[in-house]
Amino acid sequence: MMLEARHNPEARHNRDVLGSLRNPYSVLDERASKFPKLNFPEPEFPAPKLWLWPNLLSLDAPLVAVLWQILFVRCFHVALDALPAILLVSSVWLIYAADRALDAWRGECGSARHRFYRAHWRILLPVWTAVLGASAGLALTQLPAILLRRGCFLLAAVIAYFVLVHGRKGRARVLWSRVLWSKEASVGLLFALGASLAAWTNVRTAVDAASIALFFALCWINCAAIQKWESGNWTPDIDWPVGSAALGVAFVAGVLLWMHRPVLGGAEMASAFAFVALDRSGRRLSPDALRVLADVALLSPVAFLPLVRGA
Repeated sequence: MMLEARHNPEARHNRDVLGSLRNPYSVLDERASKFPKLNFPEPEFPAPKLWLWPNLLSLDAPLVAVLWQILFVRCFHVALDALPAILLVSSVWLIYAADRALDAWRGECGSARHRFYRAHWRILLPVWTAVLGASAGLALTQLPAILLRRGCFLLAAVIAYFVLVHGRKGRARVLWSRVLWSKEASVGLLFALGASLAAWTNVRTAVDAASIALFFALCWINCAAIQKWESGNWTPDIDWPVGSAALGVAFVAGVLLWMHRPVLGGAEMASAFAFVALDRSGRRLSPDALRVLADVALLSPVAFLPLVRGA
């Protein structure tokens, strides 16, 4: 019988059919082995557009900070050299770069800037360390004592921010970030205090303090708007609507600052109206474009600095 099955094609076919019934995948495996194997490459993110690079490199926030520092200093008539501006730029860059890198390491890679830090942190780490060392050396040896003391207080606040936002895990971080005090509010407060730090000496009146408080509100709106636009949450039942908050800032700036600090009030109103326009037209723009334009909205000092004389 074995010899008959071996030389009889019909018996061999019957045997193959019975074998395929016992293992139905054997026929598919045999046929699949005849086709060439296909190697599918891992998905790659598209190359960033040219206008996105300042945001990826964390250069937009330092630019905004130094422009507002110059505006506050000139409006409050504070004599200041270039060193505080240089240290402000480096400090803001260090904070933003570290914050984004820690977010990326924690797995938040939904935005282009976080993916950039996730992919290139080995290159950025030695640059970050060098900038930190140079900034610390300049601050300790060249910065006036009063600015150094203020900077140390802000440094303590920044360290507390990193501990509370990045040092906590799970429910504790959610409780801090969404219930007790939002991350966006923390960033806005630190940013506003840092940009106005050099002008604190000549903050004399409630109107002067209000101008800094309104700038803090604008920074908070900036961070909250980015969070809203990048998450795609355009529903009206979010924490607070960006457009309405910006209109409120514009109204308060017009009422409180127009008589005594018209240049600061005008710059803050211009930025507030820019956020209103972005919030209304944002559905037609990409999240990356909105992220960049959110910082462009805070570049209003460029238009108002020439008007500082007599402010």
